[in-house]
Amino acid sequence: MSKEEYTQNIKLGSFIIGAIIIFLGTVFYLGSQNNYFNKTFMISAIFKNVEGLKEGDNVWLSGVKIGTIKKVQIISEGKVIVTLSLKDKQNEFIKKDATAFIGSDGLIGNKIVIIRPGTASKIIEDGDTINSFSPTDTQELFNLAKDIGNSTQSITSDLKLISAKINRGEGILGELLHEGPISSDLRIAIQSLKYTGINMKNTTADLNKISSQIISGDGLVTKLLTDTSYTSDFKNSLHNIVEVSANAKQMSAELKTLIAQINENDNIIGVLLSDSISARKLKSTIDNAQTSSVKLDENMEALKHNFLLRGYFRRQEKAKAKKE
Repeated sequence: MSKEEYTQNIKLGSFIIGAIIIFLGTVFYLGSQNNYFNKTFMISAIFKNVEGLKEGDNVWLSGVKIGTIKKVQIISEGKVIVTLSLKDKQNEFIKKDATAFIGSDGLIGNKIVIIRPGTASKIIEDGDTINSFSPTDTQELFNLAKDIGNSTQSITSDLKLISAKINRGEGILGELLHEGPISSDLRIAIQSLKYTGINMKNTTADLNKISSQIISGDGLVTKLLTDTSYTSDFKNSLHNIVEVSANAKQMSAELKTLIAQINENDNIIGVLLSDSISARKLKSTIDNAQTSSVKLDENMEALKHNFLLRGYFRRQEKAKAKKE
């Protein structure tokens, strides 16, 4: 074999060995990325809508790739089971209450499954099913946006009508903005409230002043509030007033009875008050008695000077003087 052929064989062998190494490296890399050569465990998540998720897509936990999508299977309308193939020992970071939801790898990249680890005390095991959060269907988003647009348009129309009414001075707000009757009444009511507040303030000040005078003064009210002796005297006075009132009431009743008896015609006072003839007769009798008394005095005086009886009266005077 010539030297030239030997060189060509070496080059060909080197190329083949390099190709084999590249091929094995590629296979190993792809296998490691898809967990072909690593020990794995399986868990499942049930979604209503997977939004184009397919087998081979990646599974992420806290920003780290931990597995791939093993299987996507529809079991009924609105129910899709996604089987996740995760690297061994990754379950140490995923709890029983973990949640899986579907995201995107970049703005226009492939779909991925993102796992939130949860906070429970127990970790997941092979064959477990975790909670999931299904993405909203695109059509539902369109319908929701359409409904929001219609509602916004309706609200805008209503606001236009309300604004037009307010500008025309209709309604309470319109009258308030255009100085209508309600606005005037409201101003009057506010002014009245203002005056009422001022009056209340003045009244409070007067009451405070009166209270200070009562507390610091020396009047009857202060003494009644502070001095117990005045309180006792005041109570006694009130008691006496009550007794006087009761006595006056009794006296009034007795006077009423006496007046009723006087007004009757079967007693001398009633006769004198009601019968003028009897009153005149009684007056005449009294006058005659007075006249007779005067004449009797005159006769007695005349008898004292009579010579027949003069000695008798003298002896009586001497006996009286001697006795005294």
